Amino acid sequence: MELIIVRHARPQTVVNVDGIADPGLDDIGKWQAERLSRWLAHETIDAVVTSPKARAIETVGPLLAGLDHEHEVVADLDEVDRYSSSYFPTEIVHTHGGDYWDRIVAQDWDGLGWDDPATFRARVEAAWADLVANPRGERVVVACHGGVIRIVLGAVAGPDVGFFPINVDYASISRIEVGDDGRQRFLSINETGHFDADRLGVRGVMNDGGRVADAFH
Repeated sequence: MELIIVRHARPQTVVNVDGIADPGLDDIGKWQAERLSRWLAHETIDAVVTSPKARAIETVGPLLAGLDHEHEVVADLDEVDRYSSSYFPTEIVHTHGGDYWDRIVAQDWDGLGWDDPATFRARVEAAWADLVANPRGERVVVACHGGVIRIVLGAVAGPDVGFFPINVDYASISRIEVGDDGRQRFLSINETGHFDADRLGVRGVMNDGGRVADAFH
């Protein structure tokens, strides 16, 4: 099984809404989602799993439009900020976040509407374990969030890694292969070539996520 993990594309900024902030994509994010869809359209996708947030669902919206199946929402794939009333894109939160950023620095998780780090890691690792143990197909897209992906990559790397030490780009792709014995291995991390290149087909190990790698064994 191959799990194709996608970070959501760039979302809008939402500040102090009445309830939980759930922004959709901005114009750049919509473009990123289209490029992602065109790239993955050349692969056979058996299922699409998303977090409950609009930014994750909208990112795979163009891909879903070309498939015959609905997406599955997994609540525990939500980001650490799942109860927050504000959302600032990662690259501007430290410059535009104001009181929100101050609460992050102070680790005021309750005031932010965030999970504490231990709770966040535990629920994401449990959700990932379920995806591995209960396959939705041979090739599954998982659309979620940067913090979630860093926990997943850390879980694949080893039990003592925690957050994987990498920045995860908007609408990037990371691929994990799960063998018949349950062992997991990285196929790629943080692919972004789909923003700059057009894909005319799927050819060879470096183009299909390793699906023909057995030919070299």
